[in-house]
Amino acid sequence: MAQTIEEIKKTTSVQPLKYGGASFKTHKLKSSGNSIKYVATIGGVLFCLLFLIIGLIVLFIAIKPTFINKSFKNINWFLILFGLIFSFAGGSILVGMLKPRVFNKTKNIYYKSFASSSSTPLNKIIAIQILGETVRGKNSTYGSFELNLVLSDASRLNVVDHGNLKSVINDAYILSKFLNVPIWHAESRNN
Repeated sequence: MAQTIEEIKKTTSVQPLKYGGASFKTHKLKSSGNSIKYVATIGGVLFCLLFLIIGLIVLFIAIKPTFINKSFKNINWFLILFGLIFSFAGGSILVGMLKPRVFNKTKNIYYKSFASSSSTPLNKIIAIQILGETVRGKNSTYGSFELNLVLSDASRLNVVDHGNLKSVINDAYILSKFLNVPIWHAESRNN
């Protein structure tokens, strides 16, 4: 026997799908005909590029003496490791940030990837969930807000997670209207 929407709402988790999240707006919603998609903001891309570029500069500084001296002596392995870690982190975060999140009514699918091969049928989405959490770091505290899709089996898919509550709420209303599903607001969590 299939669960009702109210039964699903009672059993749907209100814990964040992604703990943490950015303290700034990382994505913006764009509409085009029968499709709505999230694209990365300039600020989000620049943040990722900062890590990537710092890592590449450190890596260049670490290996430059090897090319000048034509010798592998005196290589600073710490700088190479530091540069590789920063470059990899920046590049990985950038790829994740640039990954489109697309709601396509023509194909009746939602996907969060560069290709629509792994997708969710739009008719499986029964609600938009908004969650807030307080992120506490060593030197800062900020709010981060998730916009999740609730599916008919009570599972959830994270769409975006960033620090601009007004944007998350506005986006939820646009998506709610586009998908003809309700918005479920959950309590904020302190972490």
